[in-house]
Amino acid sequence: MTTDTGGVYVRPGVSPAQEFDDLRNGFGAAWASHPDGRRERWFTFADRPVRFRIVGSGLAEDVFRAFSHLERAPADEEPALTIGLWDEGETGLGVDGVMPHDDLNAQGASFASDDGTLVVTARPQTRTAYRRVERDLCGWVADHRRLTQYELGRPLHSELMLWHKDRDVQAVHAGLVARNGDGILFGGPGGSGKSTTALTCLRAGFEYMADDYVGLELAEDGAYDGHSLFCSTHLEPDHLQRFPYLVPHAVPGRLPREDKSLVLLSNVLPEGLSRKARIRAVALPRVVDADRPRLRPASTIEALLRLAPSSLILLPYAGTFATEFEKLSVFLESIPTYWLELGREMEEIPERIAELLERHA
Repeated sequence: MTTDTGGVYVRPGVSPAQEFDDLRNGFGAAWASHPDGRRERWFTFADRPVRFRIVGSGLAEDVFRAFSHLERAPADEEPALTIGLWDEGETGLGVDGVMPHDDLNAQGASFASDDGTLVVTARPQTRTAYRRVERDLCGWVADHRRLTQYELGRPLHSELMLWHKDRDVQAVHAGLVARNGDGILFGGPGGSGKSTTALTCLRAGFEYMADDYVGLELAEDGAYDGHSLFCSTHLEPDHLQRFPYLVPHAVPGRLPREDKSLVLLSNVLPEGLSRKARIRAVALPRVVDADRPRLRPASTIEALLRLAPSSLILLPYAGTFATEFEKLSVFLESIPTYWLELGREMEEIPERIAELLERHA
């Protein structure tokens, strides 16, 4: 199974297994020769311990910032995922035949072993290899100072989507806020109001998990948990102005396609961020010509049509569409769903969300 963009990232004659070995050896050399640049931290992804080891202080700062709300003490148990990264710009160590692409707008590529258990992902400034069975991910970064805005806000996005899928945690394009661990999931395409709703609730004292990506997991008791991953939000300029408290923390894009500003919420309201919530209801935000926000029931099919298209785009492999669509259908059939008509009075949005929690928590 191979996906390639113009052959730019392919190393002729190098198999995915050799890619992994080369990257693993490169990381090992960087770790051994740059003790002052070593950074090791542990995080909780989908209730599982994950160990990061990074060589390069600047790279470590960039990567860890997006996951800072998930940091934990080192685990006594074996990590569910081990990640090793190094920065050639800081260490001077690279991999033969692996070069950065000058055009940061260039598309990336992924290619896998014949059995699909080893996946290589290449982008203009990064290259990773992931052994799915061993849960071992290693990667090279050409220069952390040239990472795109998206890579800073959502590091290792596609790699982590695959890891979540292998843990039976489904990626959905949604927001999630909660009170006392009981959450409301916000579904809809870009521009529907997920970010407005989630950020307004955060400011009002709700626990915030996401406004763009949520890991959805079926619990043993038949209910569903929503897991946070990134503490970042990307806002269009006019949208950003609705939240003056975020403006000082906004990082503008540098590339033509980066038309939004990045805000890492760990820099703004770290005490408001949370890891997980039990999902009690789904709200489907949409902007309407009205003064006050209101709730009204939505059907399962309406919710599915709002959630499924953009969520399925997140899937690592096209061959999983049917299975994941069915899982999403089962989830929505099991939980109350509502339209959240936003109107003009944003300050009243948290009141409507609180009403939902009172009904269903």
